[in-house]
Parts: sequence; structure tokens; C-alpha cells
Amino acid sequence: MRTIETTARVGKNRKANLLLEFPPDVSPGDYRMLVVVDEKAIGPGDNGHVAFECQTWDWNGWPKNTTFRREEIYGENGR
Repeated sequence: MRTIETTARVGKNRKANLLLEFPPDVSPGDYRMLVVVDEKAIGPGDNGHVAFECQTWDWNGWPKNTTFRREEIYGENGR
């Protein structure tokens, strides 16, 4: 027995069309399937994605024509 999980959107008419993609080792044929529905619909945040606040800031790079000698980058001893 295998478990394949998916999310279905049920319309106002209480119908849903499902398209399931099976792994390659499931051969074509007729199968008995059991559909289990959670008691409550999932919310927008329940899809595995977590919303979070992230601090951002602007990065200022070196001027375009800036050049450095190897010693200025790695010191006198090389890398």
C-alpha cells in the first residue's frame, strides 16, 4: 500500500478535479483508492510555507573601476 498526498481545492459546487502523478514504479491499471479528507480546510499559511519578517538593507559595492594589488587583498604572504 502506498500513500500519495496532494491538496485539492473544492469549489462552491462541492466538486474537485484531481490530477495525481504517480511514481514510475506504479504500473498502469485499475487501483482501489481511499480518499481521506481533513475535518477542516487548510488556511493560506498551512501550505508548508512560513511567512516571516526579514531585515533588508542596501549593499554598496566598490566603485566600478576599482582595482587592487594582490598584496592589498591577501597580504604580503599570499593566500
